[in-house]
Amino acid sequence: MKSNLKTAFLVLSLLIVTACSTQNLFKVDSLDEKVVYNGREIATKENDDVSVSVEFDGQSEKDFVFFIHIKNISEDTIFVTPRDIFVEALKKDLTEVDKRFGLMWAADPEIELKQISKEKESRKTMHGVTTGLNAAFALISIIGDLSDNNKHSDGHKVVRNVAVWADNQIREEIDYNESMRHLESQREFWGNEVLRNTDLFKDAEVGGLVFIPFNPKIKYMRLVIPIGNTDFEFYFKQVKID
Repeated sequence: MKSNLKTAFLVLSLLIVTACSTQNLFKVDSLDEKVVYNGREIATKENDDVSVSVEFDGQSEKDFVFFIHIKNISEDTIFVTPRDIFVEALKKDLTEVDKRFGLMWAADPEIELKQISKEKESRKTMHGVTTGLNAAFALISIIGDLSDNNKHSDGHKVVRNVAVWADNQIREEIDYNESMRHLESQREFWGNEVLRNTDLFKDAEVGGLVFIPFNPKIKYMRLVIPIGNTDFEFYFKQVKID
């Protein structure tokens, strides 16, 4: 079941895209047999082992976002690997690949999570270095003030330098906390809202978002979801939103 975090993310993404005058909005209409629920088109395909449902969820800044739901209806364990999902452009007859365009692979959430972890560690390191430098420069300034010949103004200079150091450090703390909050929210999103590598046991199911780069020049596309020995194919027409 999709959470409020997912909805808020997509609303924010759409607002960002809308605010950019050079960015056009696109959507995709399903060309498969589908059901419409709350204005959303949901196409479902299955074999004897697995059932796969897909719905278009919106456009983020550079990606089309799909919500994919997978259910294991077999006796065996099925492994879901989101990074294997891709889109290919088709010609109008939907049977021939449009070779002008390459494959567009889904974002790998495991790579995204590793990158976020690296960015968090890098920001922690930078915070420590910046804090140390702020303290060192403040100390050097204070020593310089106390060693000059103008003893009457020493107190004012020291107070001023301490105030400058405190102001710089407060700014750094605010920036650091905001950066870490942003990275943590990204980690939670990619960890909980996006389709992840999953072992699906008998009767188990999983759903999540999948991000695939879009090309405004493509008209028809095939979304391919490899599960087990089957490539589940879903067909869409890309439409510009006026």
